[in-house]
Parts: sequence; structure tokens; C-alpha cells
Amino acid sequence: MLAAYAQHRHRFAAEVAGLDDDALAQRSRCSEWSVADVLRHGCDVDQWMHVIWAGEPLPFTTFDPRTTPNEWVIAHRSIPDPEVRDRYVASAEGMAVEVGDSPRERWSLPSLSPLGFVPWWLSALHIFWDSLVHERDALLPLGVEVPVVHDETLPALAYCLAIVGTFIHEPTDAVVAGVRLTVGEGPVISEPEAATADTDTDVATIIDALSGRTSLEDALPECDPQLLDRLGALTRMFHS
Repeated sequence: MLAAYAQHRHRFAAEVAGLDDDALAQRSRCSEWSVADVLRHGCDVDQWMHVIWAGEPLPFTTFDPRTTPNEWVIAHRSIPDPEVRDRYVASAEGMAVEVGDSPRERWSLPSLSPLGFVPWWLSALHIFWDSLVHERDALLPLGVEVPVVHDETLPALAYCLAIVGTFIHEPTDAVVAGVRLTVGEGPVISEPEAATADTDTDVATIIDALSGRTSLEDALPECDPQLLDRLGALTRMFHS
């Protein structure tokens, strides 16, 4: 997972480094954000995680995933887009090295994510999923073909389903594109099984849909309607 995260951030940084002013100003898949705004958010997330991992005071007193990221993006729009691009490239390269080279003993250190207090590896997985989706948010509208890599999509899908599971209140046991999601009286469990999706591109589309970017019905056309409704819990939260 850590090597895949580093691979993703190096690739995203390399693509971003070549974006000109017109590309940075283009609308991303996030309706209120330009491509440069997505990069502003990426810099913010990296900054927040550095603070959290260092055990320093958080730069905010409350965090709402529906509003806080946008408030920070708006606050940083005074920074010119080209400077944001360059800051993002440097930040992404730095995070790739830091996370990719993390030793085994770091995995269990205490950390924090929007889900609450978690071990370090789970906070790293959160920013992996977030960054993977935002890579597609920024680059797909520009006509850039974003590589879809199994070693990246599998952990991102597993984590995204785990988040979805925290919003499901009914017992659930289902396999989605090779990942089994179990929701019951104990902890939410999301773990890989035998692959069922035709291609990794399908998995990327499913991650997009679970994250509110595209239609779940289109991404999972043969899914049971009751399960489909449950899987839409994260999207409903984002749009509430």
C-alpha cells in the first residue's frame, strides 16, 4: 500500500508539473473547484497530515468533510495558480518519499482521520484514497488519461467501502469488485477477496461512484437495489 501510494503521488506530481495557466483554471470534477483548487486542497491535506503525524496542535478546532476543505481552498485562492502548482508538486514528491519509506514500526503509531482516532497506516490509507480520487478530479476534465493500477485501486476501494460501511446501519455482507464489506454488531470489515470486476478501470469507476463523482447505478448495473441504496450512504453525506 505504501509503495503504491508513493507511485501514485510521483505520477500525479509529474503530470501536474506541466499544467499551464489555462489548464489550472479549468473546472475540475468538483463542481466548485478549478483544477488549481484541487491542488490547493492537496497541499492542505499534506499540511494537515504533517501536523497530525508530528503530534502538533491541529490548525482547526472542528472538521466537517462537507465544508472545511472548501473553506481552506477559498482562503488560499490569493495564492496564484502557478505557485499553487509548484507547491503541490513539491509537497506530493515529499509525501511520496516520506510515506513510501515509512518503516514497519510506524504502522501502529496513533493518528487521526475524519473517522476519528486511528493507527497511522489507516490515516495514510485515507489520504491515499482522497488523493487517488482527486487525481482523477483534476486530470480527467483536461483530457488526460489517468493510469488505473491494480495495486492502487484495490486498497482505495477497500478503504472507501470501509468508510461507506460506517454510514450503513443495517447488517450487510456483500462483495463489491472483489472486496467484501461486512457490517454488523462489531467493527466494519472491508477486505479483498477474489476479483469480480472485469478490469481495474471498472474498479476506478466504482471508487468514483462511491465517492459521489458518478452514478452508482451506472457503475454497478447488476447490483441489488437495496444494497445499492446502502452503498450510496457516503455520497448522500457529502451532498447533505
